[in-house]
Amino acid sequence: MSRVTLTSAVLSAFLVVAAAPSAHAAPKADDVRVLAWNIWHGGKDPAVGGAANLPLVIDQLVDIAPDVFLSVETYGSAEDIRAGLSARAGKGDYTATRITSRSADNLWIFTHYPITKVYPKPVGGIVNDFYFGGIRVKLPSGREANFFDTWLNYSDPWVGDMIDANATAIQKGEAQPYTAQQVTEGDTQVQLPQITDIIHNHLPAMLSGNTDPVILGGDFNTLPAADWTQGGAHCHYGLSYDLRATGVVTDAGFVDTYRAVNRNVCKSPGKSWSPQPDYDYMITKDRIDFIFAKGAGVKARDSFTVDRRLASHEPGRFYSDHAAVVTDLRISR
Repeated sequence: MSRVTLTSAVLSAFLVVAAAPSAHAAPKADDVRVLAWNIWHGGKDPAVGGAANLPLVIDQLVDIAPDVFLSVETYGSAEDIRAGLSARAGKGDYTATRITSRSADNLWIFTHYPITKVYPKPVGGIVNDFYFGGIRVKLPSGREANFFDTWLNYSDPWVGDMIDANATAIQKGEAQPYTAQQVTEGDTQVQLPQITDIIHNHLPAMLSGNTDPVILGGDFNTLPAADWTQGGAHCHYGLSYDLRATGVVTDAGFVDTYRAVNRNVCKSPGKSWSPQPDYDYMITKDRIDFIFAKGAGVKARDSFTVDRRLASHEPGRFYSDHAAVVTDLRISR
C-alpha cells in the first residue's frame, strides 16, 4: 500500500469540508408558531356575515401561518381551513386532526408537521373530547412535542361579566353588585374542576410518562389568576380576586406564554374577549384565551393577540367574538 502525504493546504481544505454540516442536517432548535383561536360557530356566525365570513377567517389564518393551530368552535369548517392553509400558508400540506368525535365538532388541531400520535379521547372524570384532546408531532429537528386543544365551559353569571360590573360600579361611585365570593365561585364552580380533571387526570394518563414538551392552549372562559392578585389590583380599578382555574396549569409547571413575554399586566392586558362592538360597554380587558407551554428547552420568544381585520379586507367587524392568540416558541434540543 502506497503512502500518501497531505500538504498543509490540502489538509486544511479536507478539514473544512469534513467539518461543514450537511445541507440537510436537522436544526438544533425549532421555531414553532402556535395559534389558539375560537373562530365562533365555524367562522360563520350570522353576526359577522355567516358563511361569507369563513373565507376571511381563512385569509387571517394564512396571514398568521401557524405551525400548529389549536381551533375551537370549528363546527364543520375543518376541511376548508385545512385546504386554505395547505394551499396558501407557504408551509406545505396541513393535516386536520379531529379531536371532538361527536357531531358538534368543537376541537380540531391543524399542523404541517408529521403526526406521530393522536391521543385517545378522555375516559372517565367530568371532561370528554368536547373539552380536551391532543396530538404528538415530529419537529424539523427530529424532536417531538405534544399539543393539546382545550375548551372550558363558563359559569352563569360569568366571572368576566361580574368583574366588569364591579369595575363599572367603582368608576361610577356606586356599590359593587357582586361580592368577592360570587366572583370567585364564577371561576371555581365550573372551570376549576374541569381544568383540574384535565391537568391531574387526563393529561398524565395520555402522556403516560412521555417527557417531550407539552403545549396546551384554547378558550378557558375565565381570567388569568396571576393577573388578578392583589399585586395587580392597580391595573384593575383596585380589584383583585382569588381566581384559581389557570393557577392549576401554572402550578403544574406550565408557563403562561403571553404573560412570560408581556410582563406588564397594566400595559399589556392581552384582551381576547371580545373584539365585537357589542361588548364595547366592558371596561375590563378580559384575557380568556391562552397558550401554556412546559418542557426542557422551551422558551416563548413572542406572544400577541390578533383582533383587527386584515388591511386587505373591507372595514367591518372582526371575524370572531374572540381574539386570536399567537405564540412563537423556540424549542431547543
